[in-house]
Amino acid sequence: MNAPLSGRLAPLLLLAFVFLLLLPGTGTVPLLDRDEPRFATASREMAERSDWIKPTFNGRDRFDKPALSYWLMRSGYAVFGQNEFGARLPTVLCAAALVLTVWFFGTRWFGPGAGLLAGIGIASCLQLFIHGRLALADMPMILAITVIQFALAALLFPANRPWTPADDAADPAAARRAARRWWWALWLAVGLGFLAKGPITFAVPVVSLLFLRFVFWRQPLPWARLAAGRGALLALALIAAWGVPALIVTEGRFFAVGIGEHVVARGYEKFNGRGYNPLFYLTTAPLSLFPWICFAPLAFLALKAKDIRHRWLASWLAAPYLIFTFYATQLPHYVLPAFPAFFLLLGEGLGLGQNRWRRGGAIALAVIGALVAALFVVVLVRPLPADASALRPAFAGALAAVFGLVLIASGVVRGDRWLRPGLVLGAFVVASGAGQLATGLRDASLSVRLPALWAGAPADTRFVGAGFSEPSLVFYSHRRWLNDLSPKAIEAEVATPGPLVLVTVERQIDPLHLFTGLDRWRTQKTPATLLTGPGWTRQTLTGFNPGRTRWQEVTVWRRD
Repeated sequence: MNAPLSGRLAPLLLLAFVFLLLLPGTGTVPLLDRDEPRFATASREMAERSDWIKPTFNGRDRFDKPALSYWLMRSGYAVFGQNEFGARLPTVLCAAALVLTVWFFGTRWFGPGAGLLAGIGIASCLQLFIHGRLALADMPMILAITVIQFALAALLFPANRPWTPADDAADPAAARRAARRWWWALWLAVGLGFLAKGPITFAVPVVSLLFLRFVFWRQPLPWARLAAGRGALLALALIAAWGVPALIVTEGRFFAVGIGEHVVARGYEKFNGRGYNPLFYLTTAPLSLFPWICFAPLAFLALKAKDIRHRWLASWLAAPYLIFTFYATQLPHYVLPAFPAFFLLLGEGLGLGQNRWRRGGAIALAVIGALVAALFVVVLVRPLPADASALRPAFAGALAAVFGLVLIASGVVRGDRWLRPGLVLGAFVVASGAGQLATGLRDASLSVRLPALWAGAPADTRFVGAGFSEPSLVFYSHRRWLNDLSPKAIEAEVATPGPLVLVTVERQIDPLHLFTGLDRWRTQKTPATLLTGPGWTRQTLTGFNPGRTRWQEVTVWRRD
């Protein structure tokens, strides 16, 4: 591998690579899922109240996550305004820091070539491409866990074996300074990781250490080097600086809801009616690790080395999968904390040279790329209803981005020089596809388009979502909504005099069925029969609902 590219220029190239993949479309694509608008709106509401302690969403307490992510989004708002880009920029920066951290330790442990390949790999996997730009708590937490894992390695086995006093004999002062730096990095990351997303920041390192000690290494480790007593006090002090005021202000409800319901209860209760599958994370790995899953055997070939660093990476890789396999609530991105370990092993495995696994992976990539290209052509030529035209650029952009990821992986594995046309072209194709996807989704998004239908509504207007009750509507309308009401409660709101806006869903369809031509619209039950009195106006709009991933026809009923 070219020495300058894998050495002194590597961090700058990696930063440019990450930003090229993640920044296009980040400020354009509407807020997705249902959690992203909740985080973005809660951060805005905290800023509007000048409150640093208690998040709220739609005017109601929100105890799902600790405060760090809201603080980071507020910093983005302060610089770029209260918009999607301001909310998402901290996530992009954390993703870039994660890639550089993986590169740094890959270079330090396995050489500059392996470090660079590991950084490119984690930057261009599908799951990071998605969650590396979303306004959520995941990326700060994953960055914190990654720092913790590397700090533990630096303290427990700095020389690729368990530390002994002899390791510090040559230069005791320098060794003490290094140990202090890693100690501070470890315990500050523990505290900050908890402030990002709670106890999972503890769980992954603890389970990793248990795996290392009793499964993969099975030899004593110098635990005293962690100074865990003092370290725990430091982490607790950092957490308590926010946690104690939060418990006081909320009279203990932050702990009861945030830990009791959103951590403990989700461990044994299915969330939002989702089913449980013990093989869930293995079956979703091909998508999460796409396109690098084609070369997964190379990562496991790297584990043939018997030294403690490889054993540590095996322990680290296994820990999140074990934890979340037994967790009742299952989402593909939950195991993202394992990805740095996987890509470090893969980076080393890709450096092993040509073998049947590498050739097989290249063939698999070629087949996948051909299929994606064929789907891209289908999306371009397939007829669509006139009012669904925005879906075409959105789907085409998504397929282009996926094809770009395939090109990146192909460019990496074709030879010793990584800076090949395939990789560079792939990065620009991903950027172009992401921008096109974002534009298409924004043009189609109901939450972005609906507020124009009640422009100029009186300040005392009540807003009710009946069927369409997406959190993103709170963000884009800058209004408070009464959502998820029972039919009787909706009837009571309609009967109450005064200005009122009611949004109902008339029918919906999976957007894929619009491309296939299948007439699979599902009609919704709405309280439209209640709205027969004088003074009502109605407007109908069709568009995409990212929170439900459905193409919907909605009606806005307005009474001034």
